[in-house]
Amino acid sequence: MSSFRTTRLLIWLLCAVPMADLLVRAFTHQLGANPQEAILRATGLWCLTILLVTLGVTPLRRLLNWPELVLLRRMLGLWTFAYAVVHLLSFWAFEHEFVWAEVLRDAIKRPFVTVGLIAFGLLVPLAITSNQSAIRRLGMAWKRLHRLVYAVVLLALVHFFLHRTGKSNFTDPLIATAVTGLLLGLRIYPRK
Repeated sequence: MSSFRTTRLLIWLLCAVPMADLLVRAFTHQLGANPQEAILRATGLWCLTILLVTLGVTPLRRLLNWPELVLLRRMLGLWTFAYAVVHLLSFWAFEHEFVWAEVLRDAIKRPFVTVGLIAFGLLVPLAITSNQSAIRRLGMAWKRLHRLVYAVVLLALVHFFLHRTGKSNFTDPLIATAVTGLLLGLRIYPRK
């Protein structure tokens, strides 16, 4: 097996481990006093974490001079979407008992829900077009479409901060914002 295929498999497994861990802990009743909150928090945090890793691929590829690294970006983006889907489904199930009308009412009342739904809505076309066929069909429009990832990460950060409103610990949102700023700065910093 080539070193790149090994790297790809390792990263796939690393992305799968948090989901597997969450499932094991859910089925063995080890999620604490509020399992719904634990699932929502974990899936949201892993969604954002993998999204930031995805943004880090291009700067890391330049730094390491490893062009093949860009081939991992699509897989990481799809893992981001997978965690986002589980996060949204968990929210829909736990907080609104699968009633979409309640989710929409909640979105009107709580801005962090609105922002989260918008971020998810922008992720959907990115996930749908993350295949070779879409890349060929869309041509240069594919690149423009996938620049939505920048809006998604900014909305995800706003969602994270707004959810923390009224809570005293902003450490995680501040760390995520600093990492995002660094990654975006590295992406726009002119190459020499």
